[in-house]
Amino acid sequence: MRFGLMIMARGPGGTGPGLAAMARAAEAGGLDLLGFNDHVVVPGGISSIYPYTKDGAWPGAAVGECLEMVTASSFIAAATETIGLLTSVMVLPHRPAMLAAKMLATVDVLSGGRLIVGAGSGWMQEEFEALGLPYFDQRGVVTDEYIQAFKSLWTEDAPAMAGRYVSFDNVVFEPKPLQKPHPPIWIGGESGPAIRRAARLGDGWYPSNHNPANLLDNPSRYAHGAIQLDVAAEKAGRDPGDIHRAYLAFRPVNLKLREGGQRHALTGSPEAIRDDIGQFAELGVETMVFFVAGAELNEILDGIAKLTGDILPKSN
Repeated sequence: MRFGLMIMARGPGGTGPGLAAMARAAEAGGLDLLGFNDHVVVPGGISSIYPYTKDGAWPGAAVGECLEMVTASSFIAAATETIGLLTSVMVLPHRPAMLAAKMLATVDVLSGGRLIVGAGSGWMQEEFEALGLPYFDQRGVVTDEYIQAFKSLWTEDAPAMAGRYVSFDNVVFEPKPLQKPHPPIWIGGESGPAIRRAARLGDGWYPSNHNPANLLDNPSRYAHGAIQLDVAAEKAGRDPGDIHRAYLAFRPVNLKLREGGQRHALTGSPEAIRDDIGQFAELGVETMVFFVAGAELNEILDGIAKLTGDILPKSN
């Protein structure tokens, strides 16, 4: 199994020194991937329901800052040597399709082929409106077209597309990404539409463990989602085994017991966490990305050291 770290491009991760320090600590600790979150702008008032909290409130609204994901990925590429760069996840409709394809191809070229494109359709209507995007209600269809556009631009000598939201022809798109046929596209999300999108268009499925409406927070619940993916892939005429299985453990790794002593998966002793990791691996999870919380940079760096030094299986 490969392991990664998810960081927020705000707070300690909202500065060059902070980003570089976290990325280098992750790389030095032997992690395989570094994931970044995606917001272009934070609206002043948000009524959209955030899918990943019980009350629907987005924690980032209180901070109001965000670095641009793809730019930050380029910065990290220059500050590191080997660690993979994961958009976790990129809201595809936020940027024009051809521009987004070029930005991502540029990161793949400049990083020496280290990019993985985690892709989603977004959840915040106010951010779509702030960006002048009129198709929030159609964002799923838009996302599908973007993925098709990326593949055309990244792989074809004479790329062309005539979709409802994305159309282009008579363009030269060079350089292509270094990875062939193209950087892997992992579809984020736990809902039925996200699973079906992964089955139809994704190179991987990348759910999180903390969506209250679609909880995948332990091996048995993850197994149920994985079965849905297998069924959807077969309906789409694909071999389910061809779809990479990644998993975002967004709750911070916690070495203490929670809620009156009841242990959640991926919490407790290092041995218990490693046992959980083994159970996820038996269910087909190939990549697990962890979130390390902290209000200060040193707190996050200490968390990375505990994750890589005390918790993760030593064979990796």
